[in-house]
Formats: sequence, structure tokens, C-alpha cells
Amino acid sequence: MTQYSDICIIGAGLGGLACATQLIKAAFGKHLRIRIFDLNARVGGRIQSRMVGDEVAELGAARYSPQLHPHFDELMQDSGLQHAIYPFTEVAAGGREQEKLKATLHSLSAMLKEHPTESFLEFVSHYLGEAEAIRMIKATGYDALLLPIVSGAMAYDIIKKHPETQSFTENAGNEWRYATDGYAELLAQLQRQAQAAGVEFQMEHRLLSVERAGADHVLVFSHQGDTKVHRTRHLIMAVPPSAMPQLNLDFPAAWSSFEYDSLPLFKGFLTFDHAWWQALGLTDKVVMTNNPLRKIYFKGDQYLLFYNDSDSATYWRECLEQGEDAYLEQVRRHLEDALPLDGQPMPPIKGHFHKHWPHGVEFYTDPHSAHPAVLLHQDGIISCSDAYTQHCGWMEGSLISARYATRLLLERLRQQAEAAGEADELATTSAEGA
Repeated sequence: MTQYSDICIIGAGLGGLACATQLIKAAFGKHLRIRIFDLNARVGGRIQSRMVGDEVAELGAARYSPQLHPHFDELMQDSGLQHAIYPFTEVAAGGREQEKLKATLHSLSAMLKEHPTESFLEFVSHYLGEAEAIRMIKATGYDALLLPIVSGAMAYDIIKKHPETQSFTENAGNEWRYATDGYAELLAQLQRQAQAAGVEFQMEHRLLSVERAGADHVLVFSHQGDTKVHRTRHLIMAVPPSAMPQLNLDFPAAWSSFEYDSLPLFKGFLTFDHAWWQALGLTDKVVMTNNPLRKIYFKGDQYLLFYNDSDSATYWRECLEQGEDAYLEQVRRHLEDALPLDGQPMPPIKGHFHKHWPHGVEFYTDPHSAHPAVLLHQDGIISCSDAYTQHCGWMEGSLISARYATRLLLERLRQQAEAAGEADELATTSAEGA
């Protein structure tokens, strides 16, 4: 049996939920049948929260800045959920190295415009030599800055937007926060708001295909081994670019003249019988390393985590493929190499969990062009994603793209309502004349 909706939203991450809540608040959306589909059993997409003792651990998005992310800050304020100052903005040790890095970045920034087509590595190598350029870029803790697709301008933008490196830029005074109850609670709140307004959630539905049928779209899903068909008048694809090519929608050719790429991310969390790092003065600090751990964070007396991207993320995925024992042995070896343990072995690991994101950060590859915040298919389908904004990889980008998507759809609904009103008026006039 085919179901029908006025509006279907594919994707129950922050972007999809934001689309739904904005639509139900608008006059044109209040009396429409809206359904949200997602392939997962829970809402949230790349946002995943987990409690460790009394502290929250974020396997996905972890932090936001009111200065850099005003839309998300507003959402947090409106939610009434508690937030706290994000602790990991102070880099432990490496003072001289960090100051040298800051001075180098400042001295080279004036030359960026002379190298518009070079990668960041090529740009820095031009002035410092390749070996020193690689060493300096690795000191930032972000392997992505070494990639050929990352230009000098992109690299400086990345450095400005992260708490570990923003002190090298004019953003040094930006504040960073995190949700003390976890961002999953924020997503659950948005889901409850949508459900209270009549939005229906269809979880564990994998979209297989989309076809145009007159003024409608026919969606085919796989759900628990069955195939289901759904019909909708309006369709918003609130999924990342990496999910789009799997459909029969000719992405990106039928949507955009831009190309898209992604970076893998990895987060590993470790717990211990006692917070041994407190004696080392590392509580609520971050340590940059020159090994695959890259960035190590020490959260209160609860846990430590390491976070990395690109080649380092792939390294840890490959370690996990060798088995848990091999993975933990590599974690231990690299921690003992990176931390001031004075030759003492690291205490035994009590527990651990991790998350590898094959497409953790998605983005368009031409940073010099004015990319639209939403994409529009020739059949009228709207696509929104943080990847289409300058805030790719941040929750702020999801909200910006969702706002553009809902504005576009609401304008379409308004025009249709006006056209229907004119048709009704003509029909009434004709009847009276007869």
C-alpha cells in the first residue's frame, strides 16, 4: 500500500529535524502531513552522545562557539538545556613550538594572495622548504591540512575555526561551549516538538530510489527486509553528499556544477581506575602529538580521548581490523610515547569505546566560489547539508542550510496557495455568471 505525505524529509539528523520544526512553525506548514525518514533507528545522524560516569562523551559533534556559530547558540539558548565552557582550549606543553607556529602563520598570511592555486603544503613549502612545512603543519594536529585539496585560504579558515588553533589568529578570544547533558538530548527535544505537531517519524527506512510521477515524487524504501512505497508532493533530502550518489538522482551533475569530497574522522575514548593524568597537570587540557593519536584530551577525572582525521583516522580503523588487542596495544604504545611518563608504564586501560566516521567531514572542493547553501534538482527536490556551507562539519552549517531549504519550500507553498486561491475565485465567478 502506498502512503502519501505533503512533505517528506529524508534524514533525521540536525538538518532534517531543523527543517521539520521550522515548517511546523510556519503558517503554510501547520496543516500539512509531514514525515521524516531515516535509515538509523534513532535520530541525530552524526551527533551521538554517551555518558561516562558523570560526564558526557560526544562521539560526533562536540563543541560550538557563540561567536562562530550564532544559529546553533540560539538553538541551545531556546532549548533551555544546560551548557558549560568547553575545557579543551589550552594546549599542554609545547609552548615554544606553539609560539613559533603562531609567528610563522602570521608571517605567511600576507603572502596567501600570491599563491591562490597552491595547496597549503605547497604554499608553506615555498617559504620554509617541504620538510619544515610538513613538521609545522603537523604541529597543528590536523592532518587534513596536508592534503592537496586544501588550499592556503582553506587551511587558514580551518585554523581560525578550531579551539586548539584559533589562538594563532584573530579569533583567539572566541568562547567555546558544550552541552552538559549531551547534544543527543537537544535532538530528542526537537523530535518531541515535531511529533507533538503531528510530524511522523519512519526510522530504519533506507531510501532506494526516487521517481517523478506528475506533480508528486514516488519514493521506494527498504524497511526490515520489505520494500515500501511512499508518495509525496514535496521532498527535502537532508543527507550528506556522500549518501546522494547511491540514489538514482544523478548527483552531483543534475544538482550542481561543484564537486564534493570528505575526510574520515576517528575518536577513541579510554577509561581507567583512577585519573592518573591529574598528577601530570593534564586535566581538561589537550596534548598535540606527532604520532597517529594526533590530539589527546583529558576530561576531568572521567576519561581521555584521542581525536584525529585523514590518514591517522584510517590508521586506527586498520588497527581495529586487526582485533581489539592489537588496537589497544597500539593505543598504549603511542600514549606512552607522547606523554611525560618518565619511563613508567601507563596504568591499565579499564574500558574503551570508539567511533570511526568514514565521511566525518564533507565539503565542496572549490572554496573560492559562492556555493549555494541548498541544491535544487531539476524535478524540484531540495537538498540541504552542512557540506554546502562554509561551516562544513559543524552543526551551524546544518542549521544554515536547513533555513534556506525551508524558506525555499515555504515560498513554493505560498505560490501554490495563491494559485489555488485564484483558481477558486475564477470558479466562483464562473458559477455566479452561469
